[in-house]
Amino acid sequence: MLELVGDVEGRDAVIVDDIVFTGGTLVEVARILGERGAGRIVAAVTHGVFSGGRERLDACPIEAIYSAGTIEARPDPPPGKARTINVAPLFAEAIRRIDQRESVSSLFEE
Repeated sequence: MLELVGDVEGRDAVIVDDIVFTGGTLVEVARILGERGAGRIVAAVTHGVFSGGRERLDACPIEAIYSAGTIEARPDPPPGKARTINVAPLFAEAIRRIDQRESVSSLFEE
């Protein structure tokens, strides 16, 4: 059972999850946020597997689902709301810096 703690009425919401297969959890959380009056709803996930539930995800109130490009592309298209962020260059640079004994934390400074 999911429960929302706090007031989201009129506020934008970001749902953070580690992995999405069918999106059941995302859809349920978005439903609760919508019922409680949240404004825009977006999701950020680490691994967007998207192995089913495309229609359900496209119909829910989530505006966009951002996922790191950490898995291979599947033959079925992801939900229309899915946006993949290519993290390969960042990972490659981090590995290079570790190998060369350079700062990794400086990758995240602006």
